Parts: sequence; C-alpha cells; structure tokens
Amino acid sequence: MKTAYTNRDFFTLSWLLIIIIVFPIFETSALGNILLVVLFSMLLLSALYSVSDHPRQVAIGILLALPLLLMAWTNVFLPSRDILIAEVMATAVFLTYILLVILKRVFSADKVTMTEICRAVNAYIMIALAFGMVYLLIHFIIPGSFRFEYGEWTLSGIIYYSFGVLTMGGVGDIVATGPLAHSVVTIEMIIGVMYMAVFIGLLVNAHYSTRYFSRNSGSIASQDPPTQPGPLPYLRSGGPVTLVAIGVMMNLATSITMVAFKFPLFLDTWGTSLVVMTGGFATGACAGIIYNLIMAGTFWGAPAVLWAASSILVAALTYFFWKRGWVDLKKPALLCAAGIVTGLANTIVVMVNTTIFSLAPADGPRAIAQFLEGIIANPVIREIVSECLIEIADKTISLVLAAVVAFLLSDFLRKYHAEKPED
Repeated sequence: MKTAYTNRDFFTLSWLLIIIIVFPIFETSALGNILLVVLFSMLLLSALYSVSDHPRQVAIGILLALPLLLMAWTNVFLPSRDILIAEVMATAVFLTYILLVILKRVFSADKVTMTEICRAVNAYIMIALAFGMVYLLIHFIIPGSFRFEYGEWTLSGIIYYSFGVLTMGGVGDIVATGPLAHSVVTIEMIIGVMYMAVFIGLLVNAHYSTRYFSRNSGSIASQDPPTQPGPLPYLRSGGPVTLVAIGVMMNLATSITMVAFKFPLFLDTWGTSLVVMTGGFATGACAGIIYNLIMAGTFWGAPAVLWAASSILVAALTYFFWKRGWVDLKKPALLCAAGIVTGLANTIVVMVNTTIFSLAPADGPRAIAQFLEGIIANPVIREIVSECLIEIADKTISLVLAAVVAFLLSDFLRKYHAEKPED
C-alpha cells in the first residue's frame, strides 16, 4: 500500500515535469495545443489520484476539474480570449485545492519518507503554477502589468517568470510593472522563502519525533485517538470556501461554453443550486453573487452585477424546494415544477432589470421572439413569452443537472461512510 501511495505522487510529479518541459516548445503549434491539453488532462487525473485518500476529496477534485476540462477542450476547437481567461481561472482554483490537500499531508507527516519528499516537490511546483495563473489573470484584466524585455509575450513566459520569483532566482527579461502585479510578486517571494524554511523545519522535527516515539513505545496517534466522524451526506467537509469555488467555476465554465457554441441558454445557475443542496442557502447565494461579480469584471461588463439578484433568487427557491422534497429525482413532476416556478420567478427579475436599466435582451430570448412574430402580434407580450420560455428551460435544466450531481455524490458518500465508519 505504501508503494502505491509513493507511486501516485511520483506520477503527478512526472506529469508536472513533462508539462513544464513540453509547454514552451509546443505552445504556438496547433497540433501542440491539442497535445498540451491531453497532457494537462492526464495531469488532472494524476492529481485526483494523488488526493484519493478519501472519496470526499476525490468528489471535490472532480467537481473542480470538470470546468477546467470543459474550458480547455472548448478552447482547442473554439479558441477565444474569454475561454482562455475562464480556463486560467479554473486552473488556478483546481491547482490551489490540490495544493492545499498536499500541503496538509506534508505538514502533518510524522516521519520522513520518499512519499513526503515527493509531495513536497509537487506542492512547490504547484505553487509556482498557481501564481503563474494569477499573473495571467492580472495580465488579461490589466494589460501591460508584465513587460517582456526580450521576445514576444507568451503564456509559458509568465509561468517561467513565476518559477523565477518563487525560487528567488530572478528573471531579468520579464518585469512586473503594475502595482497589483508588484503586490502578488511580493507575496509569492515571501511564500517561496517561508515554504523552504517551514518545510525543512518540519522534516527535521518529524525525523527526531519518529525516533523519540519509537524509543518510548508511544505515538501521537495512540495518545490522540481518532474521533467518530459525523454523517457525510454531501460535500460539507470541503468547507464553505471550497463549495463556493465549485459553484463559481461550474457556473462560469457552463456559461462561457454556452456562449462559445452559441446556444440560446446560459445554464449559469446550476452550480449555485448544487452548492445550495450541499452547503445551504447562504453558501449558494454567495457562490452566485461572486460568479456575477467575476463576470462583471471580466466578460460581460458592469451590467452583469444586476444579475446577482437572479442568483440570490435561484438560491432561495432551490433551498425552498429542496427542503420540501421537490428536488428529488424520484419525483420528476415536482422537480420539473420547481424548475418551472424558478424560471417564471426569474423572468420577473429579468424583465425588471431590462426595463429599468434599459438592457438589451440576450440572444436566446431575441431568437425566440423572432420565431413568435407570426404567432403573437403584441411586441410586449411576445417579449415576455420568449423570456419565460428561455428562463423556464434554463432553470429547469440547471436544477435537474444540479439534482443529478447532488444525489450521485450523496449516494456515493453515504455508501462509503456505511462501509467504513471508522475512517
């Protein structure tokens, strides 16, 4: 078993090193882009395998990996700046989660083995990659924050710069020029120094602690027996922050993909509904609000802030129907009814926003309105009907999708808890 644990961390390290070497070489090639996505997909699988100590960790990792894979493969076939930004965001969130799980294991190690060393190296590399993603976001949001003294701007160049900052080696051909970039660079420098100091100290402490406890026939585990965990119905063990990140990334990835493929629906509330089912109303509403704030600051402009009201409404209605047992795959009629009511209620919010703030209707309702021109003569009624049809379809599909994922996770984790109550 110990060999398996060592191998899975070594596999992750291998994929990290392969991507670091291959990425700069094939970055500008069309075929190389597909190759990189394939390699990155393998890295995701390997990273999920490396944190597979408990199904909860795997479940959370999968939910964070799905938006990333969706964005990465969409960007291969429909490359655009918006999809690339969404992909970078999803990558940063996924790497941060995997990084935190690995760091928790490294810093709680009670003895020094190759497994702990391999995990520590993985964490160090992921810190640089995660900060590289943050630098890319800063570059997209505030152009000119990084100046390339030699050559053209590249994604691999920013990753290269992040490794230079983390190792304190310095990168002379790339310069951070903006105040936000300076602040993040400073933080990465501090983390790089602190990581090495703390990690070496913990390794030394673990080494001498192991020798001491082996001589005194005692152990930390024996003095502090494990406690029985409570019920594990969903993903609450991930914490509110993790759940919010999952909801935001799910909403963002789905909406950007729908726009890229020119579908009439956004499906940008199913992540909010999923978080409500797993973490409660407040956590789901927070995920929806943060999603809209991100969209307002990046893709859709300031008007996207107005749709935070829609996210709060969806979170409230999802919580209401969830508590009353309507959101149940065994009750499809009630589940669809909940989606229809949510869509109708959200239509009111949409009509109020578009009327008061003179917002242009989305492409989906506009297309439906054109289809209804020969059926409904009154333009106002036609606009309301088209908006109702779009919102009902959007919110019903989103609620059903969230219910499917929530029930699958619930069933999976309950079975695991029933089989291994001692974990």
